[in-house]
Amino acid sequence: MAACDLMISDIHHTRHGQPSHFLARRGLSIWIDLDQLAAANRQSRFFSVGQFNVMSFFESDYGPNFGNKKPVTSLSAYVRDMASKILPHAHVAHVRLLTFPRIMGVSFNPLSVYVAQNDLGVDILYIYEVRNTFGDMHAYIGTPVDGHSILEAQKIFHVSPFFPVSGRYRLHIRHDQAQIKLVMRYLIGTKPALTATMRGGVAPLSNRSLWAGLWRTGQWPLRPLLSIHVEAAKLWMKNLQFYKRPSPPASPWSQARNSLHRL
Repeated sequence: MAACDLMISDIHHTRHGQPSHFLARRGLSIWIDLDQLAAANRQSRFFSVGQFNVMSFFESDYGPNFGNKKPVTSLSAYVRDMASKILPHAHVAHVRLLTFPRIMGVSFNPLSVYVAQNDLGVDILYIYEVRNTFGDMHAYIGTPVDGHSILEAQKIFHVSPFFPVSGRYRLHIRHDQAQIKLVMRYLIGTKPALTATMRGGVAPLSNRSLWAGLWRTGQWPLRPLLSIHVEAAKLWMKNLQFYKRPSPPASPWSQARNSLHRL
């Protein structure tokens, strides 16, 4: 596995109930080792860490650095600090992040996922970092138990104006050397309201794979943000109930629990 892999994915969003709604598009993500950023920076002349390029990654866009003008905190250190709060006796050996890169200097990341592993390569901590179009961010953090990696979290952060800030999420990521699958299911009461999935293969980032990925997915700056607003307009025309944005939660993160439920 390279310091930075590229993931071309199929992204599906299904709104359940009436009226229903379905979105399908292709995505281009990076799966980057936060302990090997210098190595990742050397993988392609068109990819940079902390500097402008065709595709780039900036630690300042994430975690405690988001919206903060103080000196940048290492994201690998941030994940280890969060692990020490939740798993005080665990050792974090590896940290990777699944996210959308900046393209020509700009990006929007509705969801980024950190995966922390122990010395045996076993997942021990997940951080699901969620953003909305109002510039707010919140993280749902939890741990798998006995290999069961589905987390359940109370929804306390406003994301879509077409859903209330209530209910709960079931969150799941599965990854290996070749593929990643990410699933988010949102439930209100006992009924699913939304299911979002992202599935794709991963391959080392290189000059060739970078340009092929841009070509195959048709990515351009702020494409995810534009897509969100286009779909919001479609939902608005379906006369769905509109929920005003409440104040964001006071804490930047909340703890998710391990779920024994299926997705």
